Amino acid sequence: MVISAFEAGREALRWVTGAAVPADGGATWPETRAAGALASDELYRGTAGVLIALAEARLSGITGFDDHAQAAAGRLRSLIAAWDATDFGLYSGLGGYAVALGAWASVSGDGPAADAARGAVRSIAEAAEGGQPFSTFRDLLSGDAGILLVLLGMGDAAVRPAAAVIGDRLIAQAEWPDGEPDWYANENISYYLPNFSHGAAGIAYSLAAASGPLERPDFLDIALSAGRRLVRLGSRADGTLAVPHSVPQQASAAPVSYGWCHGPSGTVRLFDLLDRLRPGDGWADHAGAGRRAVRESGLPARLYPGFWDNLGQCCGTAGVGEMALDRYQETGDPQWLAWAGTLAADVLGTCIADAAGVRWSHTEHTVSPPELEPAVGWMQGAAGIASWLLRLTRLQRDGPSAGRVWWPDRPFASLSWPGEMPWPGDISELPR
Repeated sequence: MVISAFEAGREALRWVTGAAVPADGGATWPETRAAGALASDELYRGTAGVLIALAEARLSGITGFDDHAQAAAGRLRSLIAAWDATDFGLYSGLGGYAVALGAWASVSGDGPAADAARGAVRSIAEAAEGGQPFSTFRDLLSGDAGILLVLLGMGDAAVRPAAAVIGDRLIAQAEWPDGEPDWYANENISYYLPNFSHGAAGIAYSLAAASGPLERPDFLDIALSAGRRLVRLGSRADGTLAVPHSVPQQASAAPVSYGWCHGPSGTVRLFDLLDRLRPGDGWADHAGAGRRAVRESGLPARLYPGFWDNLGQCCGTAGVGEMALDRYQETGDPQWLAWAGTLAADVLGTCIADAAGVRWSHTEHTVSPPELEPAVGWMQGAAGIASWLLRLTRLQRDGPSAGRVWWPDRPFASLSWPGEMPWPGDISELPR
């Protein structure tokens, strides 16, 4: 069956919304639709990620899922109102609830969602100023670095003291191998995961983003030093740049990955941000070398068992495709839109489509059968893949100026203090 990217995105969200489970405040979502799958509300795999996907659908002109979006927003509002947990993370906890509600409010004008997002940010700031440790993690995915980005992107000037507390804590937790900073993802991990999700790239990104709003040039100095470490670790003889997955290399992992989490698709975000803050210092060249590494890696072809077996936002094709679309919107260079289309064609060729909708199965070559249960959520599932496909079709239709849903960990969102959140309002009012 031939299916367009737009149709696949819409039908995938029909499959995703069909997985909704009634819960306090509205609805929650399971990680998969298999019997007994556990429900989650986080951005990575649960309700918050589904709400982001439904915001993408609304921005693409699809209103048929609005009732499900309201159910997801109601669930997150109820969790914020009763908040008594300790996970404030961007992709794992309260920070992600705030981002998802803000995204939905920005495209729908949902005032209660915007108010709840603001309330969540205030709760995060109060906890930080009170000295409450958020978790044992320092990273962007679930730790201090991601939480700092939520405060930067969604709070007003009143949260600056809280943001400074988090930034100072990150600097205090840095290790200095070879005289340059890196971070263990948490205190129980004794090796570095230096790329965007768990290590130096993501943490340095947060510090660089905070340096201007907080008037802390020392934050930028640390970020620049971390960037130089990544360049040293990742520069290759062919002129490309791909930082190792782990240092020292872990036996269970490929030496180099290419996705958002552990590869250049995410790490170039740091180089792009450093280039904006220190233009002319070579960071644009390093970002270009990272993007070339991805383009020349051979993906999305499955070159051997274990290479490129994932299609999602975190580790796979959708995350790489987001990098391509970001570059197209930043530069207007049509080659990036064309390459995103090539990636989409590969994803469309592997979809599972039936009366229930569209979804995708990742492959795990070490198990039999290798096809994994299709996931529902943002980072590994149909919600995130659908969102990327819908964004692609929006850009193909409207060009590089097409609207986009705001994210705190993309460079265009991280250069100035946005002041009070503009939600509810038009997407064009969001910080760029």
